[in-house]
Amino acid sequence: SKFGKRRVWFLVGILPIFASMVLIWLPVGFTSDFSLFVYYFLAYIFFYTVSTMVLVPYGALSAEMAEQFQDRNKLTGFRMFFSMLAALLSGTIPEMIINRFADQRTGHLVMSIVFGILFMLPWIFVYFGTWDKHEEKTEQRPTNFVKNFASIFRNKSFRIHIVMYIFAYATMDVLMGWIKFYLADYLHRPGFFMIGMASILVTQIVSLPLYIALSNRRGHAAAFRLGLFIMALGMAAMYLHNEHTPVISLIINWVFIGLGQSAAVLVPYQLLPFVADVDELVTGEKRAGTYAGAMTLIRKLIQGALVLPLLGLILSLISYLGPLPKAFTPEDFNANIRPMVSEKAPESLALVEGA
Repeated sequence: SKFGKRRVWFLVGILPIFASMVLIWLPVGFTSDFSLFVYYFLAYIFFYTVSTMVLVPYGALSAEMAEQFQDRNKLTGFRMFFSMLAALLSGTIPEMIINRFADQRTGHLVMSIVFGILFMLPWIFVYFGTWDKHEEKTEQRPTNFVKNFASIFRNKSFRIHIVMYIFAYATMDVLMGWIKFYLADYLHRPGFFMIGMASILVTQIVSLPLYIALSNRRGHAAAFRLGLFIMALGMAAMYLHNEHTPVISLIINWVFIGLGQSAAVLVPYQLLPFVADVDELVTGEKRAGTYAGAMTLIRKLIQGALVLPLLGLILSLISYLGPLPKAFTPEDFNANIRPMVSEKAPESLALVEGA
């Protein structure tokens, strides 16, 4: 269109992005569980549809706005800088907004309005600050959606790339999904969550230039391997901590994890335009949008249909009851622990009483 091949979606998505964010956190008056399920199910589908509508063309633009190896790496790195900064804000500010209101529902609604605006407005600047690659208009051949999507898996580079992407991001999903339980139940330090998240995300941002420079000088493989090695060491070190571990040791551990995660976040997106180039050499077609769409789809399938449900299933299988206090009196037990155990896991009551 006259607004561009990909960029037009940024304009279309502005208002739906705001609406989708608010609808997820909107307090609704439904009384039945089924009605609540249907509402939030549809709200989530709307949110993910809208986010996909802008993120797919956004991801494809890096292949068109730069062609040189170093330029692409820098462009992707700059983009990921703001992505990580957004993650830092999204992981710390919402709780501050919510806690300012006595009614949690009001707090969540106000938070959703604030972040709906923050998520909506940048797309105006992204539209005017980017460009589509000029192409001579040619007759478009009819394309079968399923065949077009399936054909990209013939590209060996893409198969390797998507495995790198899935495992790196699934690892981060597991870490983020478990970290609250680790702090509350294992270290008995639930209040450390904000500090820990900030340590990880700030380190990710600060270390981006390191991995951009390493990618340009030594290649993507060197940067990715170094990052994963550091992240593996950092996550393994979590086993060594206990409730008496000094705070500074925990922060150093979190910084180490963030230093490794920076490469895991960056490199798969640096590789995307080059994987699309390989496809163009083989097929003669420019399908960066298809590859960006595949990354988005597979990421959401793995996260939403596998990782997060699996974490919930594990908690259910072990009859997780929530964080317990480090020490409690018999009065505390009778008032708080016994009713919770009786309701959620009555078969475990005798064991808990004996303990």
